[in-house]
Amino acid sequence: MPFWYCLGMTLDEYFKTQDPKVSHADFAKRIGVTQAAISRYVNGERFPSPELIRKIHEATAECVTANDLVKGFEEAQQKRAKEAAE
Repeated sequence: MPFWYCLGMTLDEYFKTQDPKVSHADFAKRIGVTQAAISRYVNGERFPSPELIRKIHEATAECVTANDLVKGFEEAQQKRAKEAAE
């Protein structure tokens, strides 16, 4: 994937746009965590450690950066807060 194609891509967007789509389970194995951990990162329930941020960056061919992970985490947190308020 060309670098310009994936600028500003959250982890959630990465999973939605891959062709062929990468499963959470396969990605988790690639970076050495559980599928549940990946789901928590995507859903804003947990934020990865600095070491896992590096592994995610490498495993996504540099498509998902630390800044992108922060953005995705904040968006997921806002979505969860909005749903809880309703």
